[in-house]
Amino acid sequence: MSLSDGIVLTTPVEIHKSAVDYFQNFLGQSATHVLPNLNDLVSPIITNKENLAIGRAPTIEDVKDALFTIPIESSLRLDTFGSDFFRDCWGLVKDDLLAATKDFFQNYFFLRCFTASAIVLIPKMDKPTGFDKFRPISLCSMVYKICSKLIVARLTSLLPKMISQEQ
Repeated sequence: MSLSDGIVLTTPVEIHKSAVDYFQNFLGQSATHVLPNLNDLVSPIITNKENLAIGRAPTIEDVKDALFTIPIESSLRLDTFGSDFFRDCWGLVKDDLLAATKDFFQNYFFLRCFTASAIVLIPKMDKPTGFDKFRPISLCSMVYKICSKLIVARLTSLLPKMISQEQ
C-alpha cells in the first residue's frame, strides 16, 4: 500500500494504522459552524396533518412492505442477518421488527444497537495501491434500513410540495 507522499507500507500493522488514520481524516467530523437562522426564508407548506402522518407509528404491513423492498444482495450487515433472513423468518421476527420500528417513531431515537454500523472498504479497482482506491460503505442494521425506508416512502408524496419549480 502506498501513501500519497510516496511512502510504501509493507507490514500489516503499518497498513492498519495508516488506513485508520486515512479514513478517520476522510470520514471524520468537520469543524462545527454556527448556522444562520433561516426560518424567515422557509414557508410552512406541510400541514399539521401531513406532519403527523410522517411520524405516525407504522403498521405491520408498512414494516413488511419496507423489508421486502430491501434487495437481498445489498443488505448484508455485521451479523450477516440480511433481508433474506428477515424475509425467511418473517413469521418469527415480525412482532419484534414492528416493536422496534414503533419505538423509533414514538421516541424519535434509536437504541445504540440499531445505529451502530461498520465501515467496509470496497476496492474501486483490481489490486488497489492506495487508500484513495477504496470506496467506504456503511453496514447498517436492518431496523435502521426499515425505518429509513418508511420515512422515505412517507416523504416521497410530499416532495412536489417541498421542492420549488425552476424559474
